[in-house]
Amino acid sequence: MPVSQEMPHNDQPSLLRRMLLRVSPVRAAASAILLAGLFGLLAYLLLSRGESARLVDTPAGAGDASPGIHTGDLARDFEALSLRDVESQNLDNDRVRLSDLRGQPLVINFWATWCPSCLAEMPALEMQRRQHEDEGLQILAVNVGEDRETARAFIERLELFDFTIALDPDLTVADAYGVRGLPYSLFIDSDGVIQAEYRGQLDDETMQRYVQAAIKAAPGAEPESRLRLVTTVPRAHVLDVQLDEAAANRVLFTSRRFRCDDSYCAGPIQERVLAIEGVTEASLASEAAAPSLAVTFDAALIDFDTVVAAVADALRAVEDPLYTRELQIRLPDG
Repeated sequence: MPVSQEMPHNDQPSLLRRMLLRVSPVRAAASAILLAGLFGLLAYLLLSRGESARLVDTPAGAGDASPGIHTGDLARDFEALSLRDVESQNLDNDRVRLSDLRGQPLVINFWATWCPSCLAEMPALEMQRRQHEDEGLQILAVNVGEDRETARAFIERLELFDFTIALDPDLTVADAYGVRGLPYSLFIDSDGVIQAEYRGQLDDETMQRYVQAAIKAAPGAEPESRLRLVTTVPRAHVLDVQLDEAAANRVLFTSRRFRCDDSYCAGPIQERVLAIEGVTEASLASEAAAPSLAVTFDAALIDFDTVVAAVADALRAVEDPLYTRELQIRLPDG
């Protein structure tokens, strides 16, 4: 299993050379077959469980609002596994798509079981839902970074049966919406337009005012400045490195830092890497489920170690509002 490693000093043997020297052809082939089988099994399990959320194209709304994540925008669409009714026995294959909830006012609330502020405001959210049931108010509670069993066990204890719970275990939706801390709430009208957004634990007065903004399709006023309880979302800052078996001078780098959304885009990182002498191509796949950067280089001008170090430096040089921890590099031989 790969672990975090620091880059070697220049006087140490090349990482690529050391890997090739200590792995015989027979062992390498056997390892490749084993890894392929394990990755295939992992992919099958992930697909069959369907837990990963995904971003989807946002259908046009009734007005002229463009897709986005802030007040005045048409809420960016996504699809996720949903625990619609925790009393039901059929919890495993139910999915919810945000755009399917249009037609009624909606609160999206990002939360986690380890966030005290999230749990403190949930009863107030449920009270708002009940008070405005005749107006069709819905609550979509997006669980951030946890699996279905954790979220389900908590909701069953809490007995908030009328929440729709969406799971975002790998932070796909949280990243797309720029969720730095929890709780985070969006108030959306029946046409799918965001009328208010709030970071931190909502007080009753602000919550009520923003719920009314969603119901009446009128922008909510900025709340008064006050101390807000916000729990930072833990995000590992990881760069995975993989050699291309078909081309010795091509390396695939995978990281959530290669994404491109409303709050951040990896384009500047790609530009920095392309400017490195010896790099001939840098292809960015920002919309992939696992955002990546494929780098091709001229082995006569630059080696594997230098390419890895250069991409890591490019990541460190470009600020990301979500991934701020120290960079960890995971190399292919562990």
